[in-house]
Amino acid sequence: MAKILIVDDEEVARLTLAEILRLEGYEIQAVESGEAAVRALQADQFDVMVLDLKMPGIGGMEVLRRVVDSLPNLAVIVLTAYGTMDSAIQAIRYRVHDYILKPAAPEQVLASISSALAGQTPQLPEQAGPRVRVEFLPGGAELAWDKRQIAWQEGSLSLTPTEARLLRALFDRKNELIPHAELVFLIQGYQVDTEEAAKILRPVVSRLRQKMSVIPGWGDRIKNVRGAGYVLELN
Repeated sequence: MAKILIVDDEEVARLTLAEILRLEGYEIQAVESGEAAVRALQADQFDVMVLDLKMPGIGGMEVLRRVVDSLPNLAVIVLTAYGTMDSAIQAIRYRVHDYILKPAAPEQVLASISSALAGQTPQLPEQAGPRVRVEFLPGGAELAWDKRQIAWQEGSLSLTPTEARLLRALFDRKNELIPHAELVFLIQGYQVDTEEAAKILRPVVSRLRQKMSVIPGWGDRIKNVRGAGYVLELN
């Protein structure tokens, strides 16, 4: 059973999310402050932390600064009503799994937790069920958008929600240059200037390129046009 730590100073939001996740079968600990979160992480092991950013005392970013290096297997999902460009950049640098703005539908949080756990644990055999939408990549790999998974004969990999949104935006307009600011808006919903957009995108694109470099026949198809944007080159 996966164990999840919820960190939120808003009691209603904290208790509501805790109850939703318990009903889904997760083991939950919910705390009201950054200080309590650090103590909980020092005392126990968690698979996922759902973390608010703006809290009295130690805020969410300070919690990340204190624990991110010592807990490399902890997946962090930021869930905040105070999303800003700066906090999004910092969250990316701290390798958070997802960055979600409140109010968020329970389904969105559950889907993010499921994908975080899928990236940390062995995949179970796939059960029969509805077909997911599949994209065929160069070299014969199959990309299942609904599952954020890419599979080929010799292996497979999972994408984070942010990586999947980035790749989806590039695929939708393949062979077309997408300016930095427009691409950030497509994947994160922020309006930022070109310089800041490039800073936000750089680490995400780098991780996506590194992941996809192992796919046979893929190569380096995500091209950076300096000062302008990115283009996915597909014939």
